Amino acid sequence: MSRKRRQDEERTADLGSTAGIAMPCEAEALSRRELLRTGVSLTAYASMATLFGARWAMADTPSFPPQRRLIWINMSGGWDLLEVTDPKTQSTSGLDMVYSFDQTNALADATDGTRLGRWLPEVAAIGRDLLVVRGMAMGTTSHAAGSVYMDTGVLSNTGRVNAASIPAIVASESKATIPIIQLAGGSDPATDRGLLNPVSVVRAENLALYRSMYPADAAAATRQLAVLDFLKGSLARLEGEVGATDRTASLAAAEEKVRAQFQGDVGAKLSLNDTDRTLFRQNPPKGLSTSQADAFALALKLITGDIVTCINLGVGGFDTHQNQTPRLQPIMANVDFLLARLVQGLRTVGMLDQTLIVLYSDFGRTPRVNAASGRDHWPVGGALVIGGGIDGGRSVGATGPNLEAANLVDPTTGLETTDGAVGVQLNPTHLGGMVLALTLGSGYAQYRPYLEALPALTRLRGA
Repeated sequence: MSRKRRQDEERTADLGSTAGIAMPCEAEALSRRELLRTGVSLTAYASMATLFGARWAMADTPSFPPQRRLIWINMSGGWDLLEVTDPKTQSTSGLDMVYSFDQTNALADATDGTRLGRWLPEVAAIGRDLLVVRGMAMGTTSHAAGSVYMDTGVLSNTGRVNAASIPAIVASESKATIPIIQLAGGSDPATDRGLLNPVSVVRAENLALYRSMYPADAAAATRQLAVLDFLKGSLARLEGEVGATDRTASLAAAEEKVRAQFQGDVGAKLSLNDTDRTLFRQNPPKGLSTSQADAFALALKLITGDIVTCINLGVGGFDTHQNQTPRLQPIMANVDFLLARLVQGLRTVGMLDQTLIVLYSDFGRTPRVNAASGRDHWPVGGALVIGGGIDGGRSVGATGPNLEAANLVDPTTGLETTDGAVGVQLNPTHLGGMVLALTLGSGYAQYRPYLEALPALTRLRGA
């Protein structure tokens, strides 16, 4: 093998995933056959563009660009509603209190006296940017079924449904660099269930792989951009000779997206530095893990850096069948800290009104304490909704004196109905409908008729 040939092969190999592509020193342009083969050789780059770039919808498919970003937070295990959304003033025949109502936290600037659990003082201070959703009828006490019901708005006893998750639906309409990412603790988004546009997920366990697809330094960026320059020139020459085709259009779109991501240093934006961690490392609760803090810090960086439309993350440990108070207190203290810092970071850059944060869990826990000082599964749920310009400082829905879901709620006011007035029983379909209405707009409802957006949930400040 000649020295020149060996040098050329070494130069090609040095470009990583571009092996098999003719370099500028070897040819003036790629032939049509070589160009088609290049589409295979550029698998890493082109697939990255497909995963991270805008979705390519059919020409006759309407577009619903997200109006707000979504942070979808899973409190895995079934949280205790008495300690989160539904603190009660006193015990009744079916309700075991383990605290004084005076220990609970009044929601700042609340218009209706809403209070939160005793370990959520910083969340309660969020005030008018927070909406409390109470008394969602879950119809199940299965972890799998409850989690999927909250995630998709479809109830199934098996926990398996043929429906896309709420964040996947929002992400499928996105043109963000990364439409959706799953961080530590997040539910696994169902992405292949009847979406108008395809969407892929960057999952926490694969995040390092995706980071490695970007140039690590200026020298690597120069080499990889040189390949893109050559591809772009070859495409232009080929289209000048034979005209544009679907294949060349796809390659051109991939090249353009990857170039923008390389030049925008997206790889660095997928990683945390000490500055990014600062907000989540100042006076944290005792026992807060660095990995959990980093997940929330990365969520904030990705949202404020305009890299991602939807983020799934979460906190586990809520399946408290025994020794509930000592087990739950540190978990709730962590949630209080992390959520308050996330909101603080979004407020600082003026993005809270453009970001919708939803906390939910599999279901609630029984109103009575069991023999092991814990609470068991209970078919009533609740949620916290923050930001997005929501008209907060109030609650929607209600639970009765024994923590049962209200039979009917006025869809406009969110208050429990009386005297036979027309209403609905709140359930996860209404939470999902609210998210889609606030992110994709009311026009998207025709594609998800099983998700109903109630005016009580979607009301914005000043509306």
